[in-house]
Amino acid sequence: MARAQSIDRYARLMTALAIVLVVAVLYFGRDIFVPVALAILLSFLLSPLVVWLERMKLPRAVAVLIVVTVSASAVGVAGYIIGRQFVDVVNQLPSYEGELHRKLSSLRSHGHFFQKLEKEAKNISAAATSQPATAQAARDGDPAPERSFHTVDNPMPVQIIQHASPFELLGTYASSLLSPLATTVLVVVFVIFMLYTREDLRDRVIRLVGFGQMNLTTQALDDTGTRISRYLGSLAIVNTAYGLLVAGGLWIAGRMFGHGTSFPNVLVWGLLVGLLRFIPYIGIFIGAAFPLLLSFAVFTGSGVFVATVGLFVFLEAVVSQIIEPYWYGTSTGLSALAVLVAAVFWTWIWGPAGLLLSTPLTVCVVVIGKYVPQLQFLDIMLGDEPVLDDHLRVYQRLIASDEEEAAELIRDSRKDKTLEVIYDKTLMPALGLAEIDFRRGKLDRERLEFIQQAMRDLIEELGDEERERIKAAAAKEKEKDEKSEAPRRTSLPKDCPINVMVLPARGVSDEIVGRMLGQLLELRGYCLTYAGAASLTSEMVGQIEKEKPDIVAVSAMPPAAVAHARYLCKRISERFAQTPTIVAVWDTDTDLNRARKRIACRETTPLVNDLESAIQAIDQLAKPALVRASEAAKAG
Repeated sequence: MARAQSIDRYARLMTALAIVLVVAVLYFGRDIFVPVALAILLSFLLSPLVVWLERMKLPRAVAVLIVVTVSASAVGVAGYIIGRQFVDVVNQLPSYEGELHRKLSSLRSHGHFFQKLEKEAKNISAAATSQPATAQAARDGDPAPERSFHTVDNPMPVQIIQHASPFELLGTYASSLLSPLATTVLVVVFVIFMLYTREDLRDRVIRLVGFGQMNLTTQALDDTGTRISRYLGSLAIVNTAYGLLVAGGLWIAGRMFGHGTSFPNVLVWGLLVGLLRFIPYIGIFIGAAFPLLLSFAVFTGSGVFVATVGLFVFLEAVVSQIIEPYWYGTSTGLSALAVLVAAVFWTWIWGPAGLLLSTPLTVCVVVIGKYVPQLQFLDIMLGDEPVLDDHLRVYQRLIASDEEEAAELIRDSRKDKTLEVIYDKTLMPALGLAEIDFRRGKLDRERLEFIQQAMRDLIEELGDEERERIKAAAAKEKEKDEKSEAPRRTSLPKDCPINVMVLPARGVSDEIVGRMLGQLLELRGYCLTYAGAASLTSEMVGQIEKEKPDIVAVSAMPPAAVAHARYLCKRISERFAQTPTIVAVWDTDTDLNRARKRIACRETTPLVNDLESAIQAIDQLAKPALVRASEAAKAG
């Protein structure tokens, strides 16, 4: 055991060291990895277009060149149009100067804060340039500051300015321009070769990474490609719609509040906002700054500016809080927190390019965690899939004495699951875990009793909701039947012709699950009689003799279910051999054939381990009693 723990600790240490090494390589090799990552991202975006052209019988080389050329041309045209419009705006700035000056003066005159801020800015500027602020202070009405004289102890500061040679200036500007241009050309070349040799690259990755596990590696690559392509497609659709709405909203704002002045270049600002929204978190602020400045400087009054602010606030609230979490979460498989953490991490590693690539890169990390067992913690931490099953989540809430949150989880499950499935797959396993932990000493009696009472409350609440739903459905069905001549069908005849008695094998948990079964049977038209968990076996036998039920159901929960069910079933068989009996051992992992031998009850006694099987068995046992009830009704 100690050796296994030592091996496991060593494996975790090696995994941590490998992660640190990978992060270091990504950080120091960002000049190489950033162009490659950008090229891979663009390849995922453009690959569907290449495949479509290939299906049109075009050669792959021609299809790749067409897609890359058209995409580059579209980006170039968009950049040219936006650049021209920026030049036009800059050229028109002198005509906006009067309105802008008037609004700033209005703000300055109506706010002491702005006046004080302006004064402090002037003082700081004067101090920073070592210029006396006497004249300015006199204009502001402040006392003149003490003059500073330059002495031996307080010499005049001297700054030595070196003039660069023309060749140095040329080298500086050339490096600042050529570096992005070289990166762009490198990305385009990578994209062309990745699109042209995509199958060969995939085969090489499979051979290098997962030749011994070809099926698993292929699934991982397909999963990664599907998620990233779906994310990029969703992002493109959302941002395109966002840009169009911004353009339309700016046009409407100018028409309604601009006093006859149209908002300039609305299509350009919509295009700019749509493009900049590809940059997570900060792109929208950069894109919205230009329309906001124009609405403030161009139009008289504040109507257009307020409308523009409201437009961006409304669109961003709806898109970022409603549309994107649902759409992007389902397309990428990432949680909202993972997207935020990924943006911070990749920005730290690769700067602005990392921010742009943060979501696709994190998708790759999550897929690796999904298919590599040693890195499964990445999928758990960053993925959007629930890491706990429903019954574990409910059990955890009940351990924490949070009955309300447990009930909320059940209500959420009720939207797409039947009551029978919730009982079978959620409440019953949670109750079984509580019994097991109590017997192992991991749960005290007070907490167990709280969980059991919470289960009773949940069952009662769910039963009431189900009855209301059935009543509403019955009323609707009755209204439909009155309009048609088709006969209405019910599960059982009225007046409870079949009486089922549910007996707990021993404890409270047996009784609670028996209540689940009884509630489902009552909803189907059966009449139910229950025995309490505190009843002795002899008292249960006497209750059967008194009530004379048509069917007896024994409810037994693990871990001691078989032993308790065996004794109770034996006593019932000895006294009431003609009464149909069913034994339910509520554990889906139970080997029913083996349990049947251990219980050693009548061979005709059905043995089941879930609610669905129990209801089906009771329906079968009820058929003879239904026939007898029908014959008695005819004779009467």
